Amino acid sequence: MASIERMTTLAKEISDKTTVITEYLTSKGLEAASYDVNGLAEFPIPPEDAIPFKARLELAAATRELYDISVGPKQGLRDLAWDSTNNLSLQAIWEFRVAEAVPLDGTISFEELTTKVEALNDGLQIGVLNLRRFLRHAMLNRIFCEPTKNQVAHTRRSRLLLEDEPLKNWAGFMCHDLWPPMANAVNAMKKWPGSEEPTETSFNYAYNQNLPWFDFIQQDQTFSKRYNLAMKAHGGAAGYSVEHVVEGYPWGELGDATVVDMGGNQGYISFAIAEAFPALKFIVQDTVGMRTQETMGTVPPHLADRVKLTTHDFFTPQTEAAKCYFFRMIFHGFANKYCVKILQALIPALRKGSRIVINDGALPEPGTVGYIEERAMRTLDLFMQVTVNAHEREADDWAALFAKADPRYKVNRIWKPERSVMSFIEAEWMGE
Repeated sequence: MASIERMTTLAKEISDKTTVITEYLTSKGLEAASYDVNGLAEFPIPPEDAIPFKARLELAAATRELYDISVGPKQGLRDLAWDSTNNLSLQAIWEFRVAEAVPLDGTISFEELTTKVEALNDGLQIGVLNLRRFLRHAMLNRIFCEPTKNQVAHTRRSRLLLEDEPLKNWAGFMCHDLWPPMANAVNAMKKWPGSEEPTETSFNYAYNQNLPWFDFIQQDQTFSKRYNLAMKAHGGAAGYSVEHVVEGYPWGELGDATVVDMGGNQGYISFAIAEAFPALKFIVQDTVGMRTQETMGTVPPHLADRVKLTTHDFFTPQTEAAKCYFFRMIFHGFANKYCVKILQALIPALRKGSRIVINDGALPEPGTVGYIEERAMRTLDLFMQVTVNAHEREADDWAALFAKADPRYKVNRIWKPERSVMSFIEAEWMGE
């Protein structure tokens, strides 16, 4: 009877959460997201409106669980095993530029669409049969629709593949570039058991090359551009906002101090913090490649006396003495052996009380956060394994990492600011 009770509970929860959302939207004169070609691509509920925002995430989780129960474990496992076909149909649509050939208004026949798509692909013979089966499969994922037999039209989701450049590149990167490495993750583990090397990943295995991930993609301008745009689609979400960095850590407690922004690129994070905390000075360090004439950024004139762009490789001994050393989205890109080296390279410059502040992912304990949030974090964890042999870390993993680097490090606390995707990990140097 427990399963029946759970279904009943979920059905009520779905009804209740839907009511919260629709009443909110109605009170604001807003519409819900829709797959209609002219509908909203996202729900217009900002994180600041916490109750309806949370209700939407809980609604998605509850509907997913009720669907899984309704399908059942056996059918669900069969479906899960061949879900890669979702990537196949999406890859074909992206690769063949189908979205460009479908009119935003009205419909187009499969025959005429095939002619247009083949023309977009230098006369490649795709054929009506193949295009139709890819599209009709994708339509089950609400990518395009068939309002009348043999007539194709856009949905809001397919329209995004036409108009949203970062999201279009996200689809291409995941379905085209990353699909072979995903399929070879286990093979790479068998070839290089227990490896933490960035040149022994499933990406290296799939593409039969021996360069680290970032070195490889930078060789190909098209690949590099697609990756950068894809990351814009991923990192452009509200949960990654610079606002969470500025407001999520008590920078004011540092007082009149210097912060070294490690691997800080062109300094845009330091600029934002410096604007809000005028007592702080920043040294933004990055590699020589980020300080060439072509790549070197400029500091806003009114911050020039407090923010400096300098060159430093964080695997080499640190020479700048500072109150705080800040790392944003650095550690999750390296395996433990290399993260230990980064922390050890800081030691020559550390003084008692120096802080190491990391803004990165911190995996939650299983079941302690909502399904949507946890699934996103677990997926990112696998992504890091596939590309660079790194991983996201739980609280215990962070503590163990600092302890392995040097027992004089003390992890003070780990927390995730409200509405932020990323966490703060603060450690302190207890040596002299």
